Amino acid sequence: MFWQLGILLVPAFFVTVLPPPLALTAVLLFGLLMWLAARLGFLSLARGCARLMIGAVFGLGFSLGRALPEWWGILMAIVAIIGGLACVSKWERRLGLVTDPVKGPSAWGGSEPQLTPEGEPIRVFNHGEIAMGGPTYCDYLFPDGVLLQGLGSSAVFSDDGRYFAAPVPSRQSWGLVLLDRQKRRVYRCENSEFWELDTLDLNGLSGRHSPLVDNSARQGQLDELLQTANVVDLVAVVDLWLEPGWYPAHVPQTFERRSADGLQCLRGELSLPTTFRDLPQPLEPLSSPRYTVSINEQPSGLTMAADTPVIWSTDQRALVCQAQEQSGHPRDDRYWLWHVDSGWRALPSPWVKSDAEPSFYWHELLSLDEQHVHIASYLDYPRPSSGRYGYRLESIHSDTEIQAGHNAEGRMQVAEFQLTRMSIAMPLDSLGRRGDSFIETQPMLGGVRAHLVWLADSHDGLGAYRCEIGDWKLPGRWLLDHRVSDCGRYLALLPFTDSMPLATRAVVVDVEHRRLWEGPDMWTARVLDFRDGCLSLAVVAGALDEGLESSALQRFNIPAPPIGSDPAFFHPNGRSRLFYDTVELQVTDSQLYRVAPWRQVDRPQVANADGDFIQPAPDHQDAAWLFGSETEYADSWVRPDTPRLGGYLLTASGCALSDLAPSMVWSADSRYLALTRMATDATELCGNYRGWQLLLLDVQEHTLRVHSQWLGNRPLFEGFDEKYVHVRCFERDWEAEDDDDDDDDQGSLRAFALDLLLKLPAEQLICQDGFWLRASQTHLAPAWRALTLPSVDYFERRSL
Repeated sequence: MFWQLGILLVPAFFVTVLPPPLALTAVLLFGLLMWLAARLGFLSLARGCARLMIGAVFGLGFSLGRALPEWWGILMAIVAIIGGLACVSKWERRLGLVTDPVKGPSAWGGSEPQLTPEGEPIRVFNHGEIAMGGPTYCDYLFPDGVLLQGLGSSAVFSDDGRYFAAPVPSRQSWGLVLLDRQKRRVYRCENSEFWELDTLDLNGLSGRHSPLVDNSARQGQLDELLQTANVVDLVAVVDLWLEPGWYPAHVPQTFERRSADGLQCLRGELSLPTTFRDLPQPLEPLSSPRYTVSINEQPSGLTMAADTPVIWSTDQRALVCQAQEQSGHPRDDRYWLWHVDSGWRALPSPWVKSDAEPSFYWHELLSLDEQHVHIASYLDYPRPSSGRYGYRLESIHSDTEIQAGHNAEGRMQVAEFQLTRMSIAMPLDSLGRRGDSFIETQPMLGGVRAHLVWLADSHDGLGAYRCEIGDWKLPGRWLLDHRVSDCGRYLALLPFTDSMPLATRAVVVDVEHRRLWEGPDMWTARVLDFRDGCLSLAVVAGALDEGLESSALQRFNIPAPPIGSDPAFFHPNGRSRLFYDTVELQVTDSQLYRVAPWRQVDRPQVANADGDFIQPAPDHQDAAWLFGSETEYADSWVRPDTPRLGGYLLTASGCALSDLAPSMVWSADSRYLALTRMATDATELCGNYRGWQLLLLDVQEHTLRVHSQWLGNRPLFEGFDEKYVHVRCFERDWEAEDDDDDDDDQGSLRAFALDLLLKLPAEQLICQDGFWLRASQTHLAPAWRALTLPSVDYFERRSL
């Protein structure tokens, strides 16, 4: 860029100081040099002279402006520059230095060649993007069976139709592919300059580089590109021509599955179609080959994949596998039973779903006995959206990470969450009706499994099930949702209540002592987890009217009705949305009791502390309750290292603030509370995307002070004595997993003098409905008044 700027400025400066006649001579001289260089074939030199001539034209205009008086000089300068630039442009075109570009297909797709030069159709499919919204790639299937995969959308043919060229999009370094259609030979060039191709003729390949940046022209001689490329000859595979390495070259021709006693043998022989070209995915017969199946040399009329599990019965005289009839679609596999006496028989779908029940799938065969085939399955994980709060249940169908506790400073402890595994026991004589099969839970103590046997459906589609654990038939009817505790001793169940879309409580089955523990009444939607004796449930606590903004201060404005009320509250109405909360029940030897949704801490919390907590004052006459803080993303992902923000604070003395981070500390005399806030729009103020502020709350005078300087990253308070507030700030705004290492980010300690903080301007809080609020937040007083206070001594004294 500086070089290009210099080419313009240097001649402009020197020509400006010349008198107008000499300045005009300089312009003409550069024009003559352009003509001479072009005639001798030095086109690059001629283009360089054109840049010098442009600078000289500006110099000529400035020279005229200096020589002529007042406005005449300005007018003549403008006329000379505009006219001179027009002459330079026309002279460049006259000499052939500039031509109107012929733009080819876009790298972003939509204009891929659909016909060969001979007019035959090209099949273009399997489109994709190298990044979200980035250049596209696709596969090209030519009429003669040549298949090229993963090429860019900007593709061209040569003028004589012999060559086909296309770039290879990449996140790092692009490539270029040339196809010799006569010899069926592919040239792969390590050339990252061509993003879009325009023409391919006797002069070579022309195109452009990086259309989103400079769209600069690129050219390459065809013979040079071919000589420096990696060359491969295409290989005939059935009716396709493929590049070696772009298809499975070694597909097993046969496979065998023998019974344990060796008396029965299932054999598969590779079955390939006579043509690949007409298939939706031409290479699918090679990437996912199918095999015709025979058993004991008797044809079955079925096909299956080589890696399909085959489950033999305990007496080795029967088997179950997934297969399909030879005329079927590869995705139409179903379960088939073979018996030595009766041959092959198709089995129905193992389970008839109800949309009102938890979502689950099945696939893997586990075992086969004389009466049932057992198929592995699982229940989804219905996590409330947006962290611990949400207005829907996210159906997660994979093992994931969850929060499983906190350390003393509030850091989230992460544990692996595994979906609730179970199995479907399908009778071999099943007719595919709802209730033919039953559910087996995960093994519990002694390896015993609970059986859930379908009885009937409610009008909402919820199934009622009988639960049997060995010879113990549990009283009552139950929903399908369940969870075995990590210790195997307990089974969590939800009772079925006719005409109710939700359970009204949770029940824990003590398998060891054959007892049932009932939890407190609550509208229970799903079972979430059961570990360390703690049962997690998703419950409906209320509903929020549409149009109202959700916050931790007001997640719902319509409380859930009492148990036994009209179930219409839980049906979608378009006027409000149900609010799902997470409730934990602790199992003891005598009962289930509800765990408080907050924890009490004895030290300042880190900036990325998770969850709600109460931090008592040193004299235990006051306490600070922080709740509702989330990461700036406010999503359901586990982000243990990310700072929290946007929290709400309530002291037992009645001070109510919002938009705070978890880092706080009480003064030694319990009068002051040092607080922090993280702003995510602090660029103009502190030069960073995030900015941290120090605040000082006086709980006696009910005043709030905000420090004028910005803190460092991720503040952590280490003390607040009679004179100073001590806070440690770090280099990074997130806490890496290896921050305990000596060589990692240990931060730096800062001390703020209390007497200087007290000299800052103080904002007087206003008492509204018994809460001390900032003047701009007095409208939130009703929401604070409706808040349910923690059941601890500090806040119970306040409520009195």
